[in-house]
Amino acid sequence: MAKKVTVINAISRSSFMQPQKKLRVCGYARVSTDSQTQAESYATQVEFYEQKIQNNPLWEFAGVYADEGITGTKVKGRDNFNAMIAACEDGEIDLILTKSITRFARNTVEFIQIIRRLKEIGVGVYFEKEGINTLSETSELMLTILASVAQGESEDISGNNRWAVISRFENGTFVVGTPAYGYRKDEIGNLLIEESEAKVVRKIFESYLNGNGTYVIAKMLNDNKIPTIRGSEKWRDCVVSGILQNPVYEGDVLHQKKYTEKKFPFTRKMNHGQENMYLIKDAHPPIITHEEAEAVRNIIQYRNKTLKSNGGVSTNRYLFSKRIICEDCGSRLRRQKVYMGKTYEKIIWTCPRHVDEKDKCRMKAIREDLLQQAFVRMWNKLCTNQGTVLEPLLKALNELAVNRPDTAEIDKLDNIIKTVNEQSRILNQVMQKGYIDAALFMEKNNELIHELSECRKKRALIMRKQKRTKEIVKTEQLIGLLKLEGYQWEFKEELFDMAVENIGISINHEIKFKLVNGLVLTEQEGGDEKCSGIPR
Repeated sequence: MAKKVTVINAISRSSFMQPQKKLRVCGYARVSTDSQTQAESYATQVEFYEQKIQNNPLWEFAGVYADEGITGTKVKGRDNFNAMIAACEDGEIDLILTKSITRFARNTVEFIQIIRRLKEIGVGVYFEKEGINTLSETSELMLTILASVAQGESEDISGNNRWAVISRFENGTFVVGTPAYGYRKDEIGNLLIEESEAKVVRKIFESYLNGNGTYVIAKMLNDNKIPTIRGSEKWRDCVVSGILQNPVYEGDVLHQKKYTEKKFPFTRKMNHGQENMYLIKDAHPPIITHEEAEAVRNIIQYRNKTLKSNGGVSTNRYLFSKRIICEDCGSRLRRQKVYMGKTYEKIIWTCPRHVDEKDKCRMKAIREDLLQQAFVRMWNKLCTNQGTVLEPLLKALNELAVNRPDTAEIDKLDNIIKTVNEQSRILNQVMQKGYIDAALFMEKNNELIHELSECRKKRALIMRKQKRTKEIVKTEQLIGLLKLEGYQWEFKEELFDMAVENIGISINHEIKFKLVNGLVLTEQEGGDEKCSGIPR
């Protein structure tokens, strides 16, 4: 039996005619760099959307959201974009106008997720270049294809940019964008010392060499109200650590300390060997000497080892290898084990020439444990008497550096400075008498001022290098180690490695420790156990 179907006629549309509600429409604009050209594009886009929306009688202006100098490869960090999405979710926006898919996003996955999220809440996005409204039924397939193309374009651009940057790294033509603290750039991108900041950098290095940690140094800078880097709230220990480990301050440049991943979302990461790095030595005027930088690196390495191993360290080489010198024949002592397998097994150091030809060298073997005990005794005596040993030595070295005769280079610079000053005086006299045009005077006078400034900087740099000799830096390093480590009760390999350059052994077993600053201190084998610092 057929079912009876009754058709209920639709009510006339005119019965429902009400004033049409205006669509709340906003615009979204983005430029990916902060260059002058892109800045003009950014301002143009904002003005365009504002006028277009306000001129449409069916639309209600819901604002223009714009991100300047932000990449489109990731939504994270695009503050105005995220604020616009939040406004959509709050029901404040019905339609978004934007120039193209590449302006909206270049990451296909994030792009599709956002479009679907907006469609679920009834918000459309209209892409003017592609002529697509995301609320249409056929939009998603086309958008997916176009977004994938946009992502591919972004990867190609990123790859080309990466190749160009690496090429400049390799040929040494890369120009640093933002100079490190302590430097500024001239008109062609060369680094010049910013003296007010350079004084702070030198203070940081000197404080660290004197035994202060990065936290203490940061606190000192904050207490003294030293202006921070690029207007940060305050100095932090990580910033101080970064300055101490940056080769830029010894005049070198290390490129690609960070790198950008080759695939989306182009994340920036620290380069721990994943990519090549490019070092340029003596690329610009240094603020500190190579010796100071090396001393700081040694202390950092020593502290890192100590923290990781809680005072102990395993090593693949023998600590004393090639560092013990026979004073009878000049040979380097070699390591041997005696009484192997016995409870009284010992490690000794022997002169190879004495072993081979006893008539040509009278040096007898010396036990390693006695060498270690001798070092602890020497260290503790130095710790107790540093006020009468190292500090007067440092003062004498500084005075010697100050009184050192001028080098030929300084004499040459002094002559140039004298000549330029005389030229400047004559030029001013000519100008006062009206014999030279004002514009030409300004040009010549600026040239002389620039030459004078450069010569004075070079002279100051040479004088500073003379003052900061290796002996001075290493003596400061020893004073810092004494402050850091203090009195010792047992032998520490890292401490010996940092403090001692080599050991001289006489035939009567006087043990002469030559410290890293050139100072030689002597101990007897066995020594005085009452003051040895070794528990009995």
